[in-house]
Parts: sequence; C-alpha cells; structure tokens
Amino acid sequence: MSSVQNKFPSIDRDQWRAMVTATMKNKNSKSLDRVDEDGLEIKALYEIRGHEPPDTGENTVTACAITRLPVDPEAYLAHGWDICQPISADGPAEETNRLILDELSDGVGTIRLEQMPTANLAANLPIMMRDVLLPAVGIDLDSGNDVMAHLAGFSNFAKTQNKSLSDLRFSANIDPFAPEAALSLLDDGLEYLAETNVGDAPFALFRTNGWAWHNRGMTTVQELAFVLASLVEIMRGGMARGLDLSHLASRLSVSLALPADLFDGIAKCRALRRGWGGIVSALGLDPDAHRLFLQGAVSLRMFSLADDEVNMLRTTTALLGGAIGGADQLSAHAHDCLGGSSAAGRRLARMQQHLLIEESGLARSLDAAGGAGFIEARSDQLADAAWRHFQKIEADGGAKMAHLSGHFDLLAKKSAGQRHSRLMAGDLTLLGVNLQPNGRPIASSLPRWQMLRRPAAAIEDLRRSAEQNPPRILLVQQYNKPSPQLVKLRALLAIGGIQPVQMHPNDMNEQVVASAQPDLVILAGDNFEALTPSVKVGLRDLNHEGKVITVAAILGAPVPLEILGNMVGISLETYRKGEA
Repeated sequence: MSSVQNKFPSIDRDQWRAMVTATMKNKNSKSLDRVDEDGLEIKALYEIRGHEPPDTGENTVTACAITRLPVDPEAYLAHGWDICQPISADGPAEETNRLILDELSDGVGTIRLEQMPTANLAANLPIMMRDVLLPAVGIDLDSGNDVMAHLAGFSNFAKTQNKSLSDLRFSANIDPFAPEAALSLLDDGLEYLAETNVGDAPFALFRTNGWAWHNRGMTTVQELAFVLASLVEIMRGGMARGLDLSHLASRLSVSLALPADLFDGIAKCRALRRGWGGIVSALGLDPDAHRLFLQGAVSLRMFSLADDEVNMLRTTTALLGGAIGGADQLSAHAHDCLGGSSAAGRRLARMQQHLLIEESGLARSLDAAGGAGFIEARSDQLADAAWRHFQKIEADGGAKMAHLSGHFDLLAKKSAGQRHSRLMAGDLTLLGVNLQPNGRPIASSLPRWQMLRRPAAAIEDLRRSAEQNPPRILLVQQYNKPSPQLVKLRALLAIGGIQPVQMHPNDMNEQVVASAQPDLVILAGDNFEALTPSVKVGLRDLNHEGKVITVAAILGAPVPLEILGNMVGISLETYRKGEA
C-alpha cells in the first residue's frame, strides 16, 4: 500500500457532523450524550481543544505535557511498569513467606503487605523475608495506624543486613487522611523525615490513598480532589516544619483506583498528573524534576461475589486503563478475593499484567493516548472539575479540616447512596448481578472487605436471603404464552434469586390457595376485580393483607428492586444511606 493510500483523507468539522447526522438518520447526536456521576457531560461528538489557546481562568491548571510521564521513563520503556501484588500477611510468618515466593516466582517486582501485625515483628520479619532478595524486590506497606511501628521494624531488619531503608525499594505509604486514619500520622511522618538520616527515609514515605476512598464510595472527581488536597496538606505541614519542599515532594506518592471503564481509567491518571503539575509549579518547583509516583490499583468496589469470574474482565479493562494512562505501578487483587483468594486467582492477577507488558507491548510508548481527541477532552474535563473541587476543600480549611469534620466520609456515603439508588432503579448495570444473573449460591465476603461500599452487595444480600428463606410466590397467569411484561418480571425475580410457582386461574380455588400458603400472589394480565368469583374467594384474605399485586404494579414501581427486598424480608436502608 502506498504512503498516500494508507492515510485517511483530511476532513473538516462540518463534514464530520454531516457524516454523524447521516449515520443517525437525521436524529440529534446529543441523544448519545450522557452525564457521569459527577454531573459532567460526556459527549459523543466532542470538541477538540488541542489547537485553542489555553484557558487562563483562575480555576484551570496549565501544565506542560511532561507531567503525563512516568517517574522513570527510561525504565518504563525498558521493563514496563512495576507489578505490585498484594499479600495477606496476617497469618503465620511461614505462610506469608510462601505467598511472597509464589508471587516472585512469576516475576512480580513489588510485594504489598496487607494486614501485617506488629506483634513479634523483629522475630517474624526474617522468616517472612527468607529467600527474598532485597533490594531487587520492592516492599510496600499497607499499615494503617500501625505504620510507624512497621517502619521501625523494617528499619531494624535492614540494619541486620547492613543496609538502610534507602538501600531497599521500600515504601512506608503513610496516609494521615485515609478512612479511619489517625491524623497524628501526619506529624509522626513529618517528624520522622525531619529527624531521621537520609538513609532511613524511604522513597514513598507518604502515599495518599485515593483507592481506599474510592472503595468507600467517592466519585472520580471527589477522589482526585481528595488526593490533591491531601498532597497539599502534607506539603503545608512540611513548610511549617521548615522541611526542604523538594526533598518532601520526592517522598510523596499516590494510589488511584482503576475502574472497569477503560477510558476513564486513562483520563483519571492523566488528570491527576496535570493537577500535581499545577501544585508543584505553584510551589516554585520544576514539574519535570518532581514527577509524581502513581500506583494504579484495580477497584474492588466494582467486584461482585455473584458470578465472580466476571471480575476477571473488570480487572483486565481496569489494568488496561492504568497501563495506557502511564501508571508507574499497577496492582490487582485476585478476582475471587472477596471470599478468599485462591492460588489460581492470585496467579491470574499477576499474569494479566505480564500479558499486557510482554504481549500487548503497552509499555513501549510514553503517553500512548496522547492526541486522542476523546481522551484529551475527558482528561481536561476531569482535571478541571477536580481542581475546582480541590479549591473548595482548600477554601473550607484543607484536607486536615475535611478529615476531622468527617467531610470526606460524608462525600463517600452520599455518592454510595446515589449509586445504590441507580442500581435499584435499573440505571446501573452489573454483569452477573442484575444482568444475566445465575442461580449459584453466593458466599459471604471476608470481614476485611465488608467496609467496601459495593453496589453489588445489596443484590447479594437479596440473593442470600432468598436462598436461606425462599419466598413462596404464586404467579397467576391466564395464558401460557409469555408476554413482554412477564419476561421482564421473570428477569427481575431472577436478580433476587426468586423462582415463582405458576398457576392458571381455572386451577385455583380457596382450598388450593390455602394449601399453597403463598407469601405473595402476582397477577399477570388481570387485576383482582377481573378474576372469577371462585378465584377471588380464594385470594380474598391475601388481598386484604396487601399480598396480591399485579405485574404492572411491580414493574411500574419507582424502585422495582426494593419490592424484592420486601419479598425476602430484608431492608436495604443501610445501602440507601450509603453506609454499606
């Protein structure tokens, strides 16, 4: 093919609009537009801002494209991002060591230690780290309020090997503003940095954990604003102590949640780096010399215990978004982690990343999405909205005040409640949950994951309740041929794992109804008054108790799924409030 033939001909905006109009048969293209959770309009036919002069308004961040790059572009091109896999370290030290070695045998670069106890740390660390070659292997902490004790434990362990923490690829990841974090961690971390020698100052001393707040319910813009406000609060605290801002900035990192929406994952990473560029520039630092280390962690909020194999697909697209978005490090829990990670699930989670690096070649380009019109437009949109929200947090006193007042948790609860309402109304679709659900039993999640505000959790509660105490539903249907309404009804009942018993009106009388003892009678096609006298007699008492309802009434209810809750005898109030 010639060099001329293999290029698309140029086309102007008017020609493009005409093509769209013709394709849609003269329908308005705005019918394809949608509004996201943050109220931002996502247009199918978007404007490209690349050739326009930058907006210099006070709410807009302008930063050079260098802020889109990974921290170490050369290493990224040579080896790809760092694969960082989580390990549950709450068991015996020997078991933790086995899990670590399993991950390392498949080429994982960094181990994230979750739920690690502080008791007997000096004795347990040598066992946990047996045959682990440090610093070739990175260590990430997920320590919560115990982080300073873990930091001291690893510092002492490093000294037993004649090393310091700076010799290791070690990240303490102190986050004073995480859910349920003690605000004293900010002063503890800054004091540690001020008093310790350079050798014991880990690369990622602080890590603002947007991933944790995402899983508590925050929207994309809220999560980005939280991260920016937290970074500024840490820098503000460092300035008050007289710390070198350049030194402090090099000890900061961020964890962002990667959603199943590929394009939003890409734009989210790019928007954050743009915001960080604005902060660094305002502090008089060079954005190129102070790139922000970004960990992209697969969202668990989107996971489900119902048909959990679908979590593999969600994980793949989430990782893809982080990879194209240029994250320095990617992490993914096993698809079955909510009920207890299997060995196969953990291996699949790490091998997915190797496939993206080695076979898909996603690390062979820096800012692979650069210049893509929609990605650029969406990145700008998220960055501008997050910056405005961040400024509001600053105007109200900053991240410290927002954390103390419970503002962050209030935002997360409100957003989780709104997300639940969308799910209950059928506006939020989850494969295997309210779309194509199967009838398999649903296990309970592990205690450690029960703080996640997952939309699917409400449906899982419905399914468990229906399995433990199956409601006796009698479906009264005049004709065997299913109507569109009946198809919708059966699909609705399947979401809750409810199987009705079908009966023809001619087969019903008072004795039959008494023998069936239904909890609810659903009338298909008729209302109660249209039934034959003998059937009305049989259903009279149930009708007086409000236990006779038509298909149309169920499907026409404002929140049809809440009727399922009534059928199985559970309340969804905690989900409606965003508390579960």
